[in-house]
Amino acid sequence: MRRANHDKVAAPTIVACANCGAMTVPHRVCEACGHYGGRQVKDKGQAESES
Repeated sequence: MRRANHDKVAAPTIVACANCGAMTVPHRVCEACGHYGGRQVKDKGQAESES
C-alpha cells in the first residue's frame, strides 16, 4: 500500500498555441507554425520538413 502511487504517470499538459491555436506542449516551439514566445523561431518550411 505504501507504493500504490509510485507507478502512476501523469498526462502531459497541453495548451493552445497563441499564434495558430494548435494544441502543443508548453515551453516548446509549436510544430504547426514554428512560433514560440510570440515570435517566429522556425520558418514554416523547416517545421514541416523536420516532422
